[in-house]
Amino acid sequence: MTTIYLKRYYPYLPKSEPLAVTDEIAATLSTGGRLGDSYQRRKRDNGECSLEAVEGYEADVTRPPLTPEEIIEGRELRAALYAALAQLSTVQARRVYSHYILGISKADLARAEGVDRSVVCRSIERGLEKLKNILEKSL
Repeated sequence: MTTIYLKRYYPYLPKSEPLAVTDEIAATLSTGGRLGDSYQRRKRDNGECSLEAVEGYEADVTRPPLTPEEIIEGRELRAALYAALAQLSTVQARRVYSHYILGISKADLARAEGVDRSVVCRSIERGLEKLKNILEKSL
């Protein structure tokens, strides 16, 4: 007979209680514990996680793949956007691209360029207005 502590196998128990079991049961529990530890290690090393791990993760993972038409349409829209960005002034294009494509805040852009935040805001607003006009004409 071997003595095991139930808390090791059932971590949600309020306290650890010893239990006398046969050697065969102790070996089975030990093997199961090792397999469980191995599974946890594989999950961690391979980046596996539950679909409930992060809000919205399940929707991202289970989204159906894009159709060939959707892929081509996305490429065409991106090409039109980049062509329209190329028609803006260098400063406006850089600011609009940095803020909306790269996700840099307007305050960080102003700090990096050494200008007031309102200058960056107005420049981006004017750039968006020009982009709107350009894209309306081309599409």
